[in-house]
Amino acid sequence: MSLLLIAPVVVQQHVQAGDLASHLYNTWLALLVKAGKPLGLEIVPQYSNVLFDWWLEGLWRIGGPVFAEKAAVSVSVLLFFWGAFFLLERLTERSAWPSAPLLAMLAYGWVYHQGFFNYYLSCALGFWAIGLALSGGAATLAAAAALVVAAASGHLLGAALAAAYAGFLLVRRRLDPEYGKWLLFGGILGVAAVAAVLSAAFPAVRMTARWLHVSGVTPFLIYGPGYFAPALLLALSWISAALWAATRFRLRSFDPPAASLALLTLAGVAFLPTSLDWPGTRHSLYFIDWRMALWFTLFLHAWLCARLPSRFTLGACLAAAAVYFVLLDSDWRALGQAERVFHQAVRQLPPGSRAVTDVTAIPSSMNPMLHMIDRACIGRCYSYANYEPSTAAFRLRSLPDSPVVMSSPRDIFDLYEGRYVVQPRDLPLYGVLVRRAETFALEIRPLRAGETMRRTIVPLPKGWL
Repeated sequence: MSLLLIAPVVVQQHVQAGDLASHLYNTWLALLVKAGKPLGLEIVPQYSNVLFDWWLEGLWRIGGPVFAEKAAVSVSVLLFFWGAFFLLERLTERSAWPSAPLLAMLAYGWVYHQGFFNYYLSCALGFWAIGLALSGGAATLAAAAALVVAAASGHLLGAALAAAYAGFLLVRRRLDPEYGKWLLFGGILGVAAVAAVLSAAFPAVRMTARWLHVSGVTPFLIYGPGYFAPALLLALSWISAALWAATRFRLRSFDPPAASLALLTLAGVAFLPTSLDWPGTRHSLYFIDWRMALWFTLFLHAWLCARLPSRFTLGACLAAAAVYFVLLDSDWRALGQAERVFHQAVRQLPPGSRAVTDVTAIPSSMNPMLHMIDRACIGRCYSYANYEPSTAAFRLRSLPDSPVVMSSPRDIFDLYEGRYVVQPRDLPLYGVLVRRAETFALEIRPLRAGETMRRTIVPLPKGWL
């Protein structure tokens, strides 16, 4: 099963997972900085949002960039899947094998494709921590606490959620069952209080689209409308399970611990902001609702399918996963072909030059081409608009007037949105520009001061499907 799970990672020439290319590129820059190359960058001590980057760097030193990319992502996927598997069994007190296809979908869901691997790892370790906490015993509780600390080095949000869920379940287990609903009510009030404090203390944004996560299927809405098909299959299975449980178990359908966790997560999606200006950084923490959605999907499934016949669960999950991975395979092949075009174009650049691109796949549910130039530049050029060093949210930071990266997050996002005007200080600067959007052909040319970097929207390349 593990070999099957990592097959999509191993067979791709370049793993298509959003920010992964940026993480890999910045690992290369970090190695150059540690080697003493004057890039106008520095590495700072950091306690969070760094676990995956440490992991990448260590693997790079062992076997180079390709090995680091494949090994780091493969281990992350396995930690995530088996952690979710372990937690599902603890929550439902039955075998999780009928739900394995859905867990594989979740492992290759929205967070994976955005490339938020520090958060992804924090969730994976959080799954294990909650499962161990449910097992009881001083040794397992100590192991769970250690895993939460490790998860915090990945991402504070994932670690905080894991700690909150584990604490809630431990208290719930020690209470009389009659008080369970009052504990849940208190937990929801606590979530609302935390949301109010965060909104009062920091600039925050709430978007009404967060209510879409009530469906439980948003982690599977990836590259286009085709993904509504597997999402609909899962939604129908959950609706059937809810109706069946309501008629057979009546109000006791709300008793399982997964029900409380699902409702708590839903409260978080409802009350917490969708983005927050995190203190000490120059970059908002975006997609809080999307990050929490994977927890909600896992708990919702555990709640609704815990009492269903295993054959029904297995059939629904297998059908949805079959459609989902066929769609992903088609899109991965197409995106891999597009990235090969980037690599061919970048070879025309003078070594050590600075480069930006006008390519964007927006409008889309995500922009899978945003960081293709980053990975293409490794060992060849500098991706001048890479956002990580300027945000102060990662361990690699840009110094004023760095020769290899833009120092202002506002300038970078102006470039991403097609309104940046090239400044004399940026030169010499090369553009990796769209020559023909229909066939996705790129050209290289020097940019001029005063030139506006427009964005060229290209359709996602067609896969084999």
